[in-house]
Amino acid sequence: MKKSIVFKWFVLTALLFSTMFLFIGITQNYFFEKYYIDKKSDTLKTYMNEYLSLAEKVGAETASGKLYKNNHIWITKLDEYGRICDVNDYYIEVLLKNDAQRDLRIPMYSFEGQFSSDVLSSLRVGDEVIIDVVNIADERIPYLIQTGSTGVVNLNIANKLHGPNADEAYSHISTGLLRGRITKAVFPERREYISFPYQEGYFLEQVKEFQFSLLADNAKHLQRTEELSITANFAQYKIIIEPVVENGVRGYIFAMTSLQPIDEAISVIRQFYPYFFGFTLLCVIFLAFIFSKWLAKPLLSINNITGKIANLDFTEKLPVHSDDEIGQLSQNINNLSNQMETYIGQLKQDLDKERKLETIRKEFIAGVSHELKTPLAVMKSCLSILKDGIAAEKREHYFQAMEDEIQRTDLLVVNMLDLAKFESGTYKPEMAPFEIDKVITEVCRSLAEEIRKKNLTLTLRLSSQLVIGHKGLISRVITNFLSNAIRHTEKGHEISITVSANGQTVEVSIENQGDQISEEDRKKIWNQFYRVEARNSKAGTGLGLAISKEILELHHAIYGVENTKDGVRFFFSLPVQP
Repeated sequence: MKKSIVFKWFVLTALLFSTMFLFIGITQNYFFEKYYIDKKSDTLKTYMNEYLSLAEKVGAETASGKLYKNNHIWITKLDEYGRICDVNDYYIEVLLKNDAQRDLRIPMYSFEGQFSSDVLSSLRVGDEVIIDVVNIADERIPYLIQTGSTGVVNLNIANKLHGPNADEAYSHISTGLLRGRITKAVFPERREYISFPYQEGYFLEQVKEFQFSLLADNAKHLQRTEELSITANFAQYKIIIEPVVENGVRGYIFAMTSLQPIDEAISVIRQFYPYFFGFTLLCVIFLAFIFSKWLAKPLLSINNITGKIANLDFTEKLPVHSDDEIGQLSQNINNLSNQMETYIGQLKQDLDKERKLETIRKEFIAGVSHELKTPLAVMKSCLSILKDGIAAEKREHYFQAMEDEIQRTDLLVVNMLDLAKFESGTYKPEMAPFEIDKVITEVCRSLAEEIRKKNLTLTLRLSSQLVIGHKGLISRVITNFLSNAIRHTEKGHEISITVSANGQTVEVSIENQGDQISEEDRKKIWNQFYRVEARNSKAGTGLGLAISKEILELHHAIYGVENTKDGVRFFFSLPVQP
């Protein structure tokens, strides 16, 4: 259904303002959130740099505690296996029963229930323990410590490696079993004495998740900083893990912050709004400009194209992008342009065709008049002589002369009819394979008497080749070329016919010894009724080469005439039967 352009402008204006308010809402709900998170990420990275400087001065644990207390940032330093570095408040040491008899220091923050009374009672100096470990290179990472019937476990690792819910993705991890005796146990006397970050359960859970992801990847060191966003208990957190190398030792800075502080969010909104309103103003100005250009563009195009049409330039068309009044107007102008271009082109073709036909008609009438004048004059003279009874003893001679002129006139009429048929453009010869050497032999046999009368030498260089064409028409071309050669070759001289294969085509050439043809005559020799004066003869109608040209063009053949050292060579090519 056609829509009014006024209605379209109204809808477009309404959509413009609707889009603007929708843009404001989307920006507040999406882009502001992204801007806020990016701002928090930048702040967290700043604190991570501050943590590295502070840790060198007061130690990693103290630096972590200060940043948490002052900025509510959870941050700590991990070794290359994801373990918290320098755990001095809560750990045990176990003397292993192996060849090395070395001590294994085990931080207790990674085990479940680590601050309960059960842990304090089950892990005592002197107790024999069995330790399940994950083997990574030369390191042993404990995840289960058993003393008698009790023990502690890191469920993050144990649940993924063992039990009914074991994850096949981690089946490649190598595990082992160690035995030993507890030689030292350091536990805080009261829970409130536990230093940061070991009392932060959720933060420790994220550290342990990262540790196991490293173990699952054979502790492959991260190549770049990772950023994670997680949600737990309706709260959102941002985690940044940055790989570091200090004194040739690899490790990580693991930092986490909450995305919930509303006062900080309000502050960020106040920083964001100037950018937002400035960008919105630019968008409105830009859209208004595009809108006005869009409205004017079709009218400018119509004015430009119609000016070209007025100057008979139809090369460009109007783009049609709608079905309103402007779209219909553009379509109508394009249709008018196409029709005018078609009619003018057809008119030019008709005029050119008419001029050509008129030229051909005049040339044809002139040629026919000239060609018929001679035989009519001869027959008129012979009849006058016979009527007056002059030279009665030569009656047979005059009758033969009239018969010859009648035959020549008959041949002229037949050739003119054939030429008209070939030039009409409606005649389509049937193409079929035939042997070119046999056709040439038949033509030579038919003209053998004429060759003998002039005592000419005919040299044939033939090869058996199967070509595609109309056998009768090609035979006529060869007859015309050979007759022309016989007619213009002096007695006792030579005519040669050559057949040579050249790739996908076969070339037939007929060369005779005699006078050469000038450059001007060679350009006109294919015209009807044209004869070279120096080579003129009473024989022939002047249409043989014109008919040969039309036949060869019907075959789409390459043909021509050229002067040779001793005379003239006519040639043409036909495709070989595949």
